[in-house]
Amino acid sequence: MSSTKYTVTIIVPVYNGERTIARCLDSLVHQDYEPALYDIVVVENGSTDQSKSIIEQYPVKLVQCEKKGPAYARNFGAQYTQAEILAFTDADCIADPNWLSELVRPYSQNQDIAGCGGRIEAAIDQYSTVEEQFCQKKNLLCNYLSGSHEYLPHLYTANASYRKEIFDLVGGFNSNLLTAEDVDLSWRVQLISGKHLEYVDQAIIYHHHRSTRKALARQYRQYGFGEILIDTLYRDAENYPRSLKYQLHLMAKQVFAMFRYNFSIIIRSYRRLLGRIDQYTAVEPYLNLLVEWNNVLGKSSALWATRAMTSVEAVFKSDPDSMINRFYGNSQRGR
Repeated sequence: MSSTKYTVTIIVPVYNGERTIARCLDSLVHQDYEPALYDIVVVENGSTDQSKSIIEQYPVKLVQCEKKGPAYARNFGAQYTQAEILAFTDADCIADPNWLSELVRPYSQNQDIAGCGGRIEAAIDQYSTVEEQFCQKKNLLCNYLSGSHEYLPHLYTANASYRKEIFDLVGGFNSNLLTAEDVDLSWRVQLISGKHLEYVDQAIIYHHHRSTRKALARQYRQYGFGEILIDTLYRDAENYPRSLKYQLHLMAKQVFAMFRYNFSIIIRSYRRLLGRIDQYTAVEPYLNLLVEWNNVLGKSSALWATRAMTSVEAVFKSDPDSMINRFYGNSQRGR
């Protein structure tokens, strides 16, 4: 067990998470961390399923947040603690038994660390759908840095933590954001506090990816919208790498890729009929087409809403319920 003496509150927002919340809480209440030093706050965010009755069976603090949205729900949960460290995960995640100990360890080693995040693996088993296998192969949730044209290191809230004093200093999550709120928080923490983030590979969370094509399509529309929105928010930041020109060029490449996916669908369907490839290999180009198309749709919608990346005002004034329905539907929220 870690000798770290920080007090920690784990905050878990949940919306219609009856399918996964029990496994999530089972993993959190059995962490290899001194029980007296950590607690769990679950923020119920308007579920219409059996999430609440399941949560009530666990030794956690359950609070009801009427205003919908993951950012607002996490901020709401943070009001119920004076712990030194706030740790975040989602209702569709399972924590490794050593997750909390490993996640908190760097704070005692360096006071200039503002936040820590760990590795996010797919929760895959023999019952996983081809959509879940596809998400695993795409490596959707890569903490810290995940590709070219990145700005600052980021932490996804499936596996993230912050010093509470710094979380409070920057005002927590931007509750106007219904997507990309975790990336925005990561960047503001670094820009305002002058401190840095730390990646902890041994702090592992297992994430249940989207299991249906409908949910996968909605997720990629959300990603596309969020990418344009975050680019609009930070377009004037010094050395910000992504511009309108960059996004338009990227979208053109995505559209071109769709033609290749369509051709591949035909070829692989034929090979599948001949029994030469398995189901996943046959379906993969269709899923690639699905996510590229929906990602471009999300970006196009955001470009219209932000007036070609010039203002977020119209987005922030949008009806949050309609935005939530567009990106999440009736499914649980999170990445």
